[in-house]
Amino acid sequence: MKTWAKVGIGCLVVLILCCIIGIVVSIYSGGKILSLFGGLGGAKQMAADVKAIQNLDTQYPFTAPENGNVEESRLQAYIAVATGIKTAMEPYEGWIKTHQNHEKGNWKDVKEALTMSAAYVGAMRKGLDEQKMSPKEYHWIAAKMREAEEEGGPGPSEAQKQMVDGSVQVLQQQMDQPGTTPEAKAQLQGQIDKLKATLAEGSGAEASPNRQLYLKYASELKACDLKEFRDIRVE
Repeated sequence: MKTWAKVGIGCLVVLILCCIIGIVVSIYSGGKILSLFGGLGGAKQMAADVKAIQNLDTQYPFTAPENGNVEESRLQAYIAVATGIKTAMEPYEGWIKTHQNHEKGNWKDVKEALTMSAAYVGAMRKGLDEQKMSPKEYHWIAAKMREAEEEGGPGPSEAQKQMVDGSVQVLQQQMDQPGTTPEAKAQLQGQIDKLKATLAEGSGAEASPNRQLYLKYASELKACDLKEFRDIRVE
C-alpha cells in the first residue's frame, strides 16, 4: 500500500499514514509490528482489510481504456464507494481540526490515529467489494475526475446551476407524490436527466468527455470529496 498526504494538514495526520504503513509492513514481517500494537484501534482488522483490498485487483481486474474516458456507470460506482468512505470518516473531521497545529502527540493520539485509519480502510474495502471495483480502478477514476475538474472551461453560470437544481427538485417532488404512475415517473426521470445534461452542455462543444461527465456529476462528486483524506492510497 502506498500512502502520502498533503503538506500542512497536521503532523498527527502524517502519523496516521505512518501507522498504516507499519501495519501493512507487519503482514510481510512475521507480525512483529502487529504484536507491538496488539488490538489497538482495530489494527488486526485493518491489516486484514488492506490485504483484502489488494486482492481485489485480482478479483476485479481493471485495464484503463486507451481513450482515457471514464464510463458513467463506473463513475456512479466510484461515487458510491467515496460516499461510504466519507460517511465513515465524518466523526473524525473534528479530530483533524483539533490536532491541526499540534506538533507533539501521545499514546492516546496513536490509538485514535489507528482507529481512524482502520475506519478508512474498512469503509474502502466494503465499498469496493460492493461495487465490484478494484483499488486500481478506484484511484484511476479519482485521478481522471481531478483532471476533469482542473480542465476548466466556462461551464454553466451559478444562476444556471440554481435554475436547473430548482427544476430538478420540483420534478423530484412530483415523482415522490402518492399516486404517480410508473409511466409518469419514467417521464419525469427523463426530464431530470435532460436538465442535468444541460450542465455538461454548458461547458462548450470542446469539453472532453470526462469534463462533461464531471460537470454532470459535480454536485455528487463535491458531496463525497474526502478532503484531507483524499490523498491516502490503498492498493
